[in-house]
Amino acid sequence: RTFVREGDLVKRHQLVGRSSTYRFFLFSDVLVYAHKSPAQGDYKVHEELPLHLMKIADGGSSLSNTKQNSFHIIHPNKSFYVVASSNAEKQQWIEDINNSIRQEVKRKAKLEKSRIEAARRAAI
Repeated sequence: RTFVREGDLVKRHQLVGRSSTYRFFLFSDVLVYAHKSPAQGDYKVHEELPLHLMKIADGGSSLSNTKQNSFHIIHPNKSFYVVASSNAEKQQWIEDINNSIRQEVKRKAKLEKSRIEAARRAAI
């Protein structure tokens, strides 16, 4: 696992209509988001989302800055919109996450191919 980037994004809560700022940590195989504990000053992990199951969709390009700077994180465990501080930051997050997803899917496919070949050799 390698570190790719970190930064604050505002997570929009769809059911209650409010937003919360989380610190997002992108690694080569997982996207983690956490909130800072006021008492200790450390981060408390809210969710870890494996990248090989993730998709990213642009939030839109309407006139609203919130929409322009948002993107949708789609995952079987949890799907939600996040808002970046600027369109440039949003584009960089989308690019970094999509690159990491592609590399992780490739890595998992290679591991699976090796596992199948090893099983095939063992059966002979």
